[in-house]
Amino acid sequence: MSRPRPGPTIAPIAPSFVRPYAPSWFDRLTAAIDRLPGPYWAPYLVAFPVYLGLVMLVAWRAGAPFPLESAFPISLPFYGFWLIDYLNRRAASALDSFRPAFTGNEANLQDVRWRLTRLPALPALVISLAALLLAIASSLNWNQPSPDQILGTLSYYATMVFAGLYAYHSIRQLRLVTSLYAGWSRVDIHDVAPLHSFSMLSAHTAIGMLLILSGAVLFTADQLTGWFSVGAVLFGALAVLTFLLPLAGLHRRLAEEKDLALAENSRRWQSSTAELYRRVDRRDWAGADRLNATLTALERGRAAIERIPTWPWRPETLRGLVAALVLPVAIWLVQYALEQILQ
Repeated sequence: MSRPRPGPTIAPIAPSFVRPYAPSWFDRLTAAIDRLPGPYWAPYLVAFPVYLGLVMLVAWRAGAPFPLESAFPISLPFYGFWLIDYLNRRAASALDSFRPAFTGNEANLQDVRWRLTRLPALPALVISLAALLLAIASSLNWNQPSPDQILGTLSYYATMVFAGLYAYHSIRQLRLVTSLYAGWSRVDIHDVAPLHSFSMLSAHTAIGMLLILSGAVLFTADQLTGWFSVGAVLFGALAVLTFLLPLAGLHRRLAEEKDLALAENSRRWQSSTAELYRRVDRRDWAGADRLNATLTALERGRAAIERIPTWPWRPETLRGLVAALVLPVAIWLVQYALEQILQ
């Protein structure tokens, strides 16, 4: 029997649920991994050093050097497939937190959960095969590989499959978040906590990309020149858009609701002020005092409404993204400073 698995989990689907489509090969793989004992991330963590050790052993037997930076590209498929698995679990957890603002019924919720956490079988297979064929085609003109380079090439193929699958997965999942906010959410500016749920998902999707960029800067900085440096900047910009775009529609809805609440407050303020003046003119001092208390309450209410943020994320979520965005720049600056000092 499997031990309890820490971290975000994908809640089981009800037996009566009718699947809108079959799960992808990747979802079947993660389901098999999930049945293993221990935390879900352990197989990825174990598989990487095992494969890396195999590559290093083959290189050592062939008398070939194995520089440290070669470990980075080998790590990418293990990190990448874990990342997709993690984001599916994060999406399921976000949906649970979003439940108070969800306007559909339980059947709708089950359908959304399936779509958020599983890829359709055929598109995922087509994209995976296309990425694999592209990787094979791009490696045809490489030099005759040694045994350790063959293992590195296999890792490259897996990385390309991950890249294609991750792009499809992220676009699809974040579009679902956008449509969920647009068509299945109740917006209440006085209860925004459920609406913040998916900001963590979009932030972690972006941070997952930025950590790859940080690794590239740390281990292969000498290759990030020319068009590669331009690509790195665009990659960072794409990560930021990955965070912002799914939340932009909800931001507009929150801003509209905030404007309506402020307008309602202003209407009541004007009405109460006019009534206050009438009571003052009639020398109804007791009634004027009561209305003055009402105006004070309305003023406090307006101040409270104005403090409500319309971007649907918590401050710590944004801080985490900014830290991940600054990290590759900081790594590059440290490396550049060390090069200048050691020259």
